Amino acid sequence: MVKPVNVSYAARAVLETILIGLVLFLAGIVYASFFEWTVHSKVMHRPILSISHFYRGHAQIHHGRYQGDSTFVAGDRPHTDITFAWWAMPFPILAHVPFLTPIALWVSMPAAIGIFVAFSVYQVSYEYFHYCMHVPAGRWFEQTRAFKWIDAHHFQHHRKHNTNLNVVLPIADFLLRTRVRPPQTALTGA
Repeated sequence: MVKPVNVSYAARAVLETILIGLVLFLAGIVYASFFEWTVHSKVMHRPILSISHFYRGHAQIHHGRYQGDSTFVAGDRPHTDITFAWWAMPFPILAHVPFLTPIALWVSMPAAIGIFVAFSVYQVSYEYFHYCMHVPAGRWFEQTRAFKWIDAHHFQHHRKHNTNLNVVLPIADFLLRTRVRPPQTALTGA
């Protein structure tokens, strides 16, 4: 004889799984802010051993072309050297797979998925919003107060490279005290 499934138990298990995924998604977003800050400050602004590709591409080329002045916006210039090379974008996400595997095995698969999705969303947001900051095109979100604020935050980074290291969510900048208020002209666009 087949036993009936306890629907309330099954529903509770589904809700618990969703809740675990959401909580760890949010935790993953916060962690991603610190990961972005660390990579940006320690790898992209300093040559490390023989791995200087990211330093050259970011600190020397990107900051050389897009400075904390009128050159911050690409304008009519070719839109090059704004984002990571296509082959480099997955690295920040894939670098975490060795850590996510034990979480999936020993904690839960929804926990690992929540964190993986958070890293992925954060990385894609980094690339896209960073591009939009340097190549504005009147996109609907570019007119929002939140985007204008983070754009001014990033503009300040181009004025003083060891400040405002977060592009997406400056939690790490605030907590690690690298947040510098941009000049009022950067906030108003004047």
